[in-house]
Amino acid sequence: MKRRSSETQAQGSKTRAAARERAGITSGLPEPYAGKLGARMRDLRLERGLSLASLREAGGLTPSQMSSAERGRVRVTMGTVVAVARALDVPPFVLMAFPDEDPLSAVLEEIRQAYGGDMRRVSAVIEERTGGRPGKKRAARATKRSLHE
Repeated sequence: MKRRSSETQAQGSKTRAAARERAGITSGLPEPYAGKLGARMRDLRLERGLSLASLREAGGLTPSQMSSAERGRVRVTMGTVVAVARALDVPPFVLMAFPDEDPLSAVLEEIRQAYGGDMRRVSAVIEERTGGRPGKKRAARATKRSLHE
């Protein structure tokens, strides 16, 4: 009888391990990238003063799912990145930009913080200043030039 019980326990262990694998739950320490991504999500959430529960309303993730993601305990899908980004009102690339590791990400993070985290405003300023979308003054000058040519 004991042998059957240990066989049953072993089978139950394998079943639980398979379920954790399907769910993307890692064992032990978080994977390095998952940990960095989770920390970035947590930092941005806290910057906005949001609780784990408030993200459920905005992004559809349960507090438990979000907590696991923030701790790097689960593999985060692109769908999760998009949902969290939407809830935090930032483009998804902001979650995956690590200012400590990449100079361009550091510059973008500095700009983002300079504008109070408002990525819409940052995007508009960048587009205007790089010629991506002319501002009102540029558009007026371009129209005048085309009329005089």
